[in-house]
Amino acid sequence: MFMRSRWWILSFLFLLVACEDLERGNPLDPNNPSSERRRVVFVEAFVNDTAPFSDFALRALDSLAVTFSPQQVVIVEHHLPSAKFADAEALPESDNRYRLLTAADPAVPDIFFNGSQSRVQGASTTGAAVFRYRHAIQAEIDKVAHFTIEAQKTISANRIDIDVTVARLGKDGFSQFAVTAMIAEDLGAAGHHHVARKILLPESFSGIAAGERKSVHFTTSLPSAVNTGRIQAVVMVEQTTDIAREILQTTLAE
Repeated sequence: MFMRSRWWILSFLFLLVACEDLERGNPLDPNNPSSERRRVVFVEAFVNDTAPFSDFALRALDSLAVTFSPQQVVIVEHHLPSAKFADAEALPESDNRYRLLTAADPAVPDIFFNGSQSRVQGASTTGAAVFRYRHAIQAEIDKVAHFTIEAQKTISANRIDIDVTVARLGKDGFSQFAVTAMIAEDLGAAGHHHVARKILLPESFSGIAAGERKSVHFTTSLPSAVNTGRIQAVVMVEQTTDIAREILQTTLAE
């Protein structure tokens, strides 16, 4: 009996020590100076339903949404207003976003991968677009992120609230960034599974220290025609210096 009790005590002490070691060395813990995560690739597709070649781009993105999980790739389709090409899903805020990212040569379809530094324009066929977009995603998907995001959405009647906590990983702080949220809807039709409905005003920060957490609350009304059961809330951390609009981390709110 004594030996059995001694064995249980030693086993408990071993598990206790092991758990403490795991917590201190956990690479996902913001207080661990070696902490890091893989960067989720944020794909922003600027399209117009009736403009030539946009359909190829949208169908290519549908294919890639099956290939990659939301923990790897998050997609938002920005439908742009145009005097020449009508689009029932066009959003003026998406046009403003496009102008922010585009330094030159605006033309749809125009696809950005984690911000303004990775861009693929045009789509001659769906297959060609899949090949080019996959290549761009693969170039981004293995990058390390030193931000992590936790986001929770609450939808009530015609409003959505998003509670966000952002943590800085690693041993270094970071300056000049913003936390931004976008609302998208799955229309249940080919090429229309991630349609932008609203882009919320970003919350800007001058800096964040290693291991520090920042909290942000977004709230907004939803368009009356949306299906609240198909709403997606995308949250991203974006570098906001003059020389780059890079997306440093992205998540879908739960």
